[in-house]
Amino acid sequence: MKIEENVRKKFEELLSTGHQLKSGNEHGQVRGEPHRQECIGWLTSAQNLVHLVVSTSTNPYRASVDKICDSNHGLVVQRSVGEVSVILASLLKDIDSGLLTSIQDQARASIFDDFLDHAKEYARNKLTKEAGVIAGVVFEDTVRTICRNEGIAEKGSKLDSLIDELVKAGTLSQVKAKRGKVAAHVRTKATHAQWDEFDIEDVNTTIDFTEELILMHLEK
Repeated sequence: MKIEENVRKKFEELLSTGHQLKSGNEHGQVRGEPHRQECIGWLTSAQNLVHLVVSTSTNPYRASVDKICDSNHGLVVQRSVGEVSVILASLLKDIDSGLLTSIQDQARASIFDDFLDHAKEYARNKLTKEAGVIAGVVFEDTVRTICRNEGIAEKGSKLDSLIDELVKAGTLSQVKAKRGKVAAHVRTKATHAQWDEFDIEDVNTTIDFTEELILMHLEK
């Protein structure tokens, strides 16, 4: 997967600096107070980067880095820098191999989840218009994001056509495509304020299906 350039630069910067910081003195301890402070700062920066890349707290990369960075390092803190450096290098390789969801998709999924929470609240209160507008917008953005990830040109294309393209690509089944068409209907009618053209059940279908798409394709 393609990793954002500024994030890649941060990985490379930390790996380069970590190589310099991981060596101690002849006693296997930090080379002095400035060295100790630099190591603490490096670990904090590395932990922040891993949290940015990996949104799931139980992910082995994140869990391992958290355990190391949250420990009491004392005068051998440089050893922790060495350990985390190895983890960062492995994480970068996995990202480049496409084994982790892109940073952009994870951030987008988080935002989508927040919006859908609002849609659910409106739906629970039978506010069909408000719930339909929010759910429809999130559904469309989700579908277009998935299409881009699948290499499907989505700009200027209607939702129904994009759903058909996802079926052709094997990303959606025919059964899921039917649910997708319902959600696309809600999006279209809500956009044009045709409130009588959909009901609360249509909105709930849109919310449920959008959550399913996000879980399957954006929050891997």
